[in-house]
Amino acid sequence: MMPLSMAVLPVLFPDRQERARALTIWVTSTAIGLPLGPIVGGWLLDTFWWGSVFLINAPLVVIGVIAVIAFVPESRSETARSLDLVGVALSSTGLLGLTYGFIAAGQDGWSDTAAIGSMLGGLVLLGAFVAWQRRVAHPLIDMGLFADRGFTWGTLLSTIVNFALFGLIFAMPQFFQAVQGTDALGSGLRLLPMIGGMLVGTRLADRAVARFGPPAVIAAGFALLAGALGAGATTAVDTSFGVTAAWIAVLGVGLGLAMPTAMSAAVGTLSAERSGAGSALIQALRQVGGTIGVAVLGTILNSGYHSHLDTHVLPPSTAGPVRESVSAGVAVADRLHLPSLLASVRGAFVHGMDVMLVVSAGLAGLGVVLAVLFLPRRSTQPAAETAESVHELVA
Repeated sequence: MMPLSMAVLPVLFPDRQERARALTIWVTSTAIGLPLGPIVGGWLLDTFWWGSVFLINAPLVVIGVIAVIAFVPESRSETARSLDLVGVALSSTGLLGLTYGFIAAGQDGWSDTAAIGSMLGGLVLLGAFVAWQRRVAHPLIDMGLFADRGFTWGTLLSTIVNFALFGLIFAMPQFFQAVQGTDALGSGLRLLPMIGGMLVGTRLADRAVARFGPPAVIAAGFALLAGALGAGATTAVDTSFGVTAAWIAVLGVGLGLAMPTAMSAAVGTLSAERSGAGSALIQALRQVGGTIGVAVLGTILNSGYHSHLDTHVLPPSTAGPVRESVSAGVAVADRLHLPSLLASVRGAFVHGMDVMLVVSAGLAGLGVVLAVLFLPRRSTQPAAETAESVHELVA
């Protein structure tokens, strides 16, 4: 659904300027929706039965179905293409093996042969998928899209942004709730500085793209991401929310600069007949980046958590739940009235989170280098139009 929601934009908005504005609204609403999820979910958990976090989506689905029927026209390619079932099987099983391997390594350690075997098997299948795409008549992915440098690096950079963002969304609510003792709604509200920063970043991107070009703006966004994540890596158990809010807000500014501009740099290279397939591919890869990001960064967090967790004095029946997650560890420590265990659980989680944020900061630093070295220097018209529409939207 997510790739198709973006792929339909070129059909609905054939005019390049309108398409740029539509893309900006799409990117902004999608990005804002991520921190809004924990806020709405937290309010529902504090107010209603826990199942309400699932039921809230039912009316949204009904609204979505009605909107699609009423407003989205049907569009088909003039050339009938058969579905690449082999490509579907190779890509799905490859991603499954890779993701499962990372998750298993986070739970059982990097010496676990099953986890390593799963990751290697996933990589082999993904390699076979790429080779298959190059030889099949009707591939699942149009590999020719990657011949354009702007599309390739714009897509990669927007995927890296999602990688780091999903890791943050995964870790910070746990930190607020399990370590600092906020409720579900409070942990969601503490992500609001990110939204404010994003709105500031998208507004700054307006004149910056027109003056300096997309590579410089994207590099600046990634530099802010790296700096913010690096500051976040100094977090301690007793770090005040004011300090945390400051670096989360700076991170939001970096997201606002980098995410729409990188996606615009990729979409702006597509011709009219390839815009649908290219847009869908960009979004699919972003979703893959987010999924892999949660798996990889979650594995790093869990490894750091396990390495600093002291459960030697606990019986196996109690140590097992403590090692599963920080929330379970806090619950066990509270139930057994063990302040030392509570301190160990919280300190171990913060250590793992800090290591994860260091890795994320390094990845953002890599984004700076990639943007400067490989993105085309020219300021594409769609990118400039997107930045202008961002300014209009925020204003």
